[in-house]
Amino acid sequence: MATDYPGLLLLSRNEALRAYVDLVLSERGIPVRHFDLAREGLFWLLDHTPRYVLLDQDLDVDSFAVAARIRHVRRLKEVPLAVLIEPTEKHRTTAEVVRVKAIEKPLTRDKLFRFLGLG
Repeated sequence: MATDYPGLLLLSRNEALRAYVDLVLSERGIPVRHFDLAREGLFWLLDHTPRYVLLDQDLDVDSFAVAARIRHVRRLKEVPLAVLIEPTEKHRTTAEVVRVKAIEKPLTRDKLFRFLGLG
């Protein structure tokens, strides 16, 4: 049985992005669990159900493939999931096909809070 995690799972190799998300969400008391490698994050998801999932396009593997795998897990279907993408038509279209929310880089406080339903 998976344990509920009250915060955001962030999969990103970008240390600056991880630090920014940690800083912004700590102001709201929202914990962040992050992993550099998609595989580590997927293993963590075996035992945890986060409130939100944010994937960076610059993962070690295709972030859209990771998003599709997460969406195939029944208990994770309703978890808000977004991929942070470069603002190109190709990436926007891929996000639509995979049925995940696309957030265009650069990530701002407003974009992050909108994704989390906080503003």
